[in-house]
Amino acid sequence: MNYFRPTSLADALAALASPADRGSPPPRVICGGTDAYADPADRSPAAGWIDIGHLTELQGIAPRDGDLRIGAATRWDVIARSTLIPEALREAARQVGSRQIRVAGSVGGNLCQASPAADGVPPLLTMDARVELSSRRGVRRLRLDEFLLARRRTARAADELLTAVVLPAADTAGRSAFEKCANRDGTALAVVSAAVRLRWSDRGVIAQAAIAIGAASEVPVRLRALEQRLEGARPEFLSRLIDEARWSELTPIDDVRGSAGLRRHLARVAVERACARCLPEAVHG
Repeated sequence: MNYFRPTSLADALAALASPADRGSPPPRVICGGTDAYADPADRSPAAGWIDIGHLTELQGIAPRDGDLRIGAATRWDVIARSTLIPEALREAARQVGSRQIRVAGSVGGNLCQASPAADGVPPLLTMDARVELSSRRGVRRLRLDEFLLARRRTARAADELLTAVVLPAADTAGRSAFEKCANRDGTALAVVSAAVRLRWSDRGVIAQAAIAIGAASEVPVRLRALEQRLEGARPEFLSRLIDEARWSELTPIDDVRGSAGLRRHLARVAVERACARCLPEAVHG
């Protein structure tokens, strides 16, 4: 098996472009390697690996052009401790596996793995996150919901790297919270997860609502219909509006971690709990 550890982003992109030009199988890109080592059957030894986890060009969190840019190789532990990151994403980062996973695993690797239960995806969806995809052909940006196509499938081309996650400043405003429902305390995959971001008006009603659910569909999804129901609502009506919602965007499955019915119930519970933590100061106080 070939293992390549490029010293620059340009070298990494060149290595990805070369097999594509020859029509050969693309190498597997690894960053922290946490998913690759957990699933050895998913390795691709014939094509080899490209390890980009050490590239400084892909690390760090910083404002840029009015947005917040998170390098794709930024570790979950760094995200969990950053004061620049909205609360819901920090909460999700603290629940990504054990500490050993969080100091090795990266946000870009997690998104490219495209797990329906990925903890970081629901908060990023509520912030209208974009992913930056780079190749020798140029750079393009996609909304995260355009990038995640299906379970374990993304819109990344064989010669592209996910180089950054971009959070538009206008879509990080308000209060946010993350709730994870699992079968045990500690390190566990989510049976259902929910992220909520609520921006309140001066009149004490919801000016903007963003709600996303993980592990209850083939990919995590925004609940657009529920968001519209909540906008303009006062805090005392949230519980009733959530209970009466149809939740048609969800398509949960039955598996060893929970039934479809349980997932639908937990989605309501998680959203209601997250909304309760996003109430304005006057209500909290």
